[in-house]
Amino acid sequence: MYPQINLLLLYFFLRGAYYFLYFLGIYMFLNRFFKIFSICFVLLVSGILFLFPSVRNVIVVKSSDILTSVDRVVSIPFVFLESKSNDLKNLSNLNNENNSLKSRLYQQDVDRSKLNRLETENKELKDLLDIKDSVSGSKRVVAEIVDRNYRSWDQEFIIDKGISDGVSDSMFVLTSGGVIGIVESVEKNSSKVKLLVEDRISSQHLTLKIEGQGQTVFALLTGYDEKSGELRLLQIGDPVAIKSGSLVSTSGLGKYKLSDLPVGTVTSVQKASDQLGQEIRVKPKANLDVNRYVLLIGD
Repeated sequence: MYPQINLLLLYFFLRGAYYFLYFLGIYMFLNRFFKIFSICFVLLVSGILFLFPSVRNVIVVKSSDILTSVDRVVSIPFVFLESKSNDLKNLSNLNNENNSLKSRLYQQDVDRSKLNRLETENKELKDLLDIKDSVSGSKRVVAEIVDRNYRSWDQEFIIDKGISDGVSDSMFVLTSGGVIGIVESVEKNSSKVKLLVEDRISSQHLTLKIEGQGQTVFALLTGYDEKSGELRLLQIGDPVAIKSGSLVSTSGLGKYKLSDLPVGTVTSVQKASDQLGQEIRVKPKANLDVNRYVLLIGD
């Protein structure tokens, strides 16, 4: 039995070796054939190109056209990507330029706003200094507004001058046009100013004087009409003829001693609602919308 198996294995081995050698021979033959064929093909083509220039030119032209077409097709995605890349770069440059222009415009607006503010403040101070030199009063102090509540914006504000600066609660407050208020209370380094248009101004019993026809008329400041923008004064006693346009100024009576500081001009005169005297309407001479600086005057 064993000799038969050995013979069978030997048979398959020899059979496999035969096929291996057979295919190896075919591979070597084909390899040699293709080498010889390649050499012959190159020599043949070279000979044709050398011997027939017209063929060579045709091949070169056709090859060039083919290569050009291939190059064009191959380059399409690269051209597209380059175009998009340039678009993105241009967009980025435009965005940067836009931001730069916005920043420059914003800075110009800020500088213009600062310049306008400085010009306004300079004019305010110049006008106040002119008034300071033209009015009487032993105490004359230029102060800056440092605090103003939006709820009482048009009625009162805080200034940066107080007792240490010679300020007292019997001083008038002026702008370039005339009197706009009074000093209501004083601290060491600050003071509260109440404007003539304040709701409770009548509690100050501020007496003003009006130059009537041949005589001086005294009247109490009782309030302010927001609709007409006029101060309301009450002249008690027998009616006195008062012309529209008559000058209204401080009287020097009562707590606030200085007189002849301009307040406004008479716009109308009518019978008081309680029939006890005349109600006099006065247009303020000064702009009550103060910007930053005011002048304090007192004895």
